[in-house]
Amino acid sequence: MRDGWLRTARCAAAIGALAFGAAADVASSTTVSIPPTELKQDAAPASAAIDPGPYDVALGDPPGCASVVVDTEQATIRREPDGRSRRRGVAMRGARLPALGSASGPGCASTWYRVHEQGWICGMSVSPSEEPAAAPRYPVVPDGEVTPWPYAFVRDTAIEYKFAGGALEEVRELQKGFGFGVAGTTSFEGQSFLKTAEGRLVPRGMAGITSRLSEFSGMAITDGRPWPIGWINARAAWAYDAPKKDKKRRVAQADRYEVFEVLEVSGEGKRGFVRFDEGAWFSLADVRIARDAERPADVGDKEKWIDVDLARQVITAYVGDAPVYATMISTGRGGKSRTVKGEYRIWAKIAAIAMDNTEEAIEAMEALELDDAGVPPEEVHLYSLRDVPWTQFFFESFALHGVYWHDRFGDRRSHGCVNLSPIDARWFYEWTEPNVPDGWWAIHSATPTEGTVVRVR
Repeated sequence: MRDGWLRTARCAAAIGALAFGAAADVASSTTVSIPPTELKQDAAPASAAIDPGPYDVALGDPPGCASVVVDTEQATIRREPDGRSRRRGVAMRGARLPALGSASGPGCASTWYRVHEQGWICGMSVSPSEEPAAAPRYPVVPDGEVTPWPYAFVRDTAIEYKFAGGALEEVRELQKGFGFGVAGTTSFEGQSFLKTAEGRLVPRGMAGITSRLSEFSGMAITDGRPWPIGWINARAAWAYDAPKKDKKRRVAQADRYEVFEVLEVSGEGKRGFVRFDEGAWFSLADVRIARDAERPADVGDKEKWIDVDLARQVITAYVGDAPVYATMISTGRGGKSRTVKGEYRIWAKIAAIAMDNTEEAIEAMEALELDDAGVPPEEVHLYSLRDVPWTQFFFESFALHGVYWHDRFGDRRSHGCVNLSPIDARWFYEWTEPNVPDGWWAIHSATPTEGTVVRVR
């Protein structure tokens, strides 16, 4: 397991870092995502009335000593009542965490409160409360939605702002295609802005809210459910009355993402066929199939584990030898964007994270100009995808996470990570270990064997 909290995330379509705090081995340019309404900033002028919209989150009752209420923007939770102890997680402002015990210890001028079996928080960051523990489960998803926020993409070069000293202050330049979560809208001096999930402002006309969030989801494999299963991966796939591609043998057509029971497979590769009904076959070139996988040797017969099948672009959750959930994914495209193979354990989980390669790409452009390498700087493509939900790191910067920028699961599309639809990413995030307690934005595995096994093959 990794000792540092911050890690360079070079996967999906971007590069980023965990919102866990500083680490000596990570550049200071890393960025973090935080939940809506939680960023402390200068108050907006009276003319900048915020319309939060349906995606804002109510954090519950005000502080009321059954619990402690987090008073700071983010509060570090440590494994022991000692400021030098390794970090266990991050809790967010307003969360009422259970007070399970107390102790004195170095690194805290107040009392250390035990808020988790392996989690202690300094009393300087919280207030005692007589109310029972209560906190949101991050990231909060509004009823009827599949993601924590609507998402927007920048249409052309734009400036991101923040309120400072009663005026707008430039934060950074946004390039076309940059994405971010939208927490609401506001106006200032006659100009309309989108409020990002980080509390920054982007001119409304320079970014558009996407309506293409994928609603695809896999299937729970319970008693009586078919297994193995498959999905249509082509825009439309013909069914044939025999395992042979012949227009005269076409009997029906199926749409992308339709699921079917696998009854028989004939042949291999793109020339093979799969039978899903009596006298009804799909070409293997048009489908993705989830099949039984051999349990890793060091996984117990009642233990949770995950199988990532790169060849078939599917992921399956198992308990021992029994599959419990399966779905399609998008992994690395190959080369420098390949997905690492091997057996690992989840070492960190975070509700949402910023992934970008802006600093790296800028350095690359500067190097090209200095070295006169013959490659125009504009060909170095910058990415910035904020608020990437349900992220689980299993090896260094490689992670399972949800995506809001494509809907082509079953195809290789990422820069190395395992892309999941929002619905599937949420399912895996809730199912795996370590569990993220309510009110926590992130958690780190406490032991080398706590995290769920992820086998990539």
